[in-house]
Amino acid sequence: MISAPSAASAHSPTAAATDPLQRLREATSSLHARLDTGLPIAREGAGPVDYLRHLALLRGWVDLLQRSGADLPRLEEERGALDAELAEAQDLLGQRAPRIDLAAAREPLFQAEGSDWGLAYVLEGSRLGGQVLRKRLGPAMAPLALNYLRGSGADTGPRWKLFIAELRTALHSDARLDAAAAAARRAFELLLLCHEALSAAQAMPASAVRAHRE
Repeated sequence: MISAPSAASAHSPTAAATDPLQRLREATSSLHARLDTGLPIAREGAGPVDYLRHLALLRGWVDLLQRSGADLPRLEEERGALDAELAEAQDLLGQRAPRIDLAAAREPLFQAEGSDWGLAYVLEGSRLGGQVLRKRLGPAMAPLALNYLRGSGADTGPRWKLFIAELRTALHSDARLDAAAAAARRAFELLLLCHEALSAAQAMPASAVRAHRE
């Protein structure tokens, strides 16, 4: 569950004066650092199978977000892009990606006003991170093209700048900013839970892929 903002923080004059982008970065920095070192494609010598597991991780996360109450149109876009990339990667590698199926939160998350902006911050930021990963990992990932990591291509940078401008306008109150920060943290926490589940899963061999299709 997302922790509700304390009464003190909801009325703090310093909260309103904080730049929303800086607040969200500070709220998620420790969780972000854990992910940067723990992702399947972050390890030294990561290859195509690690990318397949990375896609499975993100696909399971998007599903968990939606089942836990997140209702951003951007999530449907993300689901479609991940499904397409997973299908191509499985065909090329002859392996089926592991499946992550965690129970959703008992009570809907991301419902407070401003929460959508915290979740969108995490999703939009992942586009920038994806392009960095693609440049670094591309040569080691043949025969995979890593199309998912292209994000919006040349529009990724301008799209991020536009998003940040809109974010700063939308998070104009302490309560909305607190809700956005809590939602961003919760999104990262759910991704870490998915990562823990993935650690116990293994990619299936080609024979299992054929059996699954039949």
